Amino acid sequence: MNDELSDTEQQLIGQVRSMFYLMDEPATMLTIQSDGQTITARAAGQVALELRALPRGATICATLHAAPPHDPQIIAFTIFPA
Repeated sequence: MNDELSDTEQQLIGQVRSMFYLMDEPATMLTIQSDGQTITARAAGQVALELRALPRGATICATLHAAPPHDPQIIAFTIFPA
């Protein structure tokens, strides 16, 4: 993964608290808890489909595209071993 992030991207490490998706839609909403904060982000396409395999409580490092800031989108993620 490229260590240089643009001004609209940020990385977040946290635990998966909840997930919502429709079976026939390639989109996923994920709630991540990090440092006492809860952040809800969405994902689309292949990233959304891969996120569905995560167990609740998994720790991930998510790269977020935060433009607009009220609607962050997960564009990549890495799973930390349990």
